[in-house]
Amino acid sequence: MAWENVATLVIALAALVVSGVSAGYSKRSADASKRSADAAERQAAAAEAAIPPPPPTVAWQVLPGRGKNSYVLRNVGTQTAVNVEVDKMNSVLRPIGGSGLDVAELAPGESIRFLVLTSMQLPTLGEINVRWKGSGGWVIVPLP
Repeated sequence: MAWENVATLVIALAALVVSGVSAGYSKRSADASKRSADAAERQAAAAEAAIPPPPPTVAWQVLPGRGKNSYVLRNVGTQTAVNVEVDKMNSVLRPIGGSGLDVAELAPGESIRFLVLTSMQLPTLGEINVRWKGSGGWVIVPLP
């Protein structure tokens, strides 16, 4: 019986050693998995940051017109602007053509033509104010 007890003890000790070694490998594997998951999260965040933002739904650009002090306000966004108003700037701005400075809708790519009145008594204009449904107020658009 003594040999049987010794053999059982040896087998139990061997199982304990194998279990300890296995636990060590398991811990290292779990640590490596955590590092890999953390690196994947950082890569995903970096990739997401590199994606350009979507184009604005309504955006404006003022371009030079055909004549002196003539300009074109163009919707360069992706959606139609509704109830568009251009601040007359104390009557310094005048529409060119029949559309006027306030229009019901201005689709992407469409524009309003206007003239900036100048005189010695008027300050030089460097920007205009535009608002439309959903803008939340006047938006400043620089003149070229």
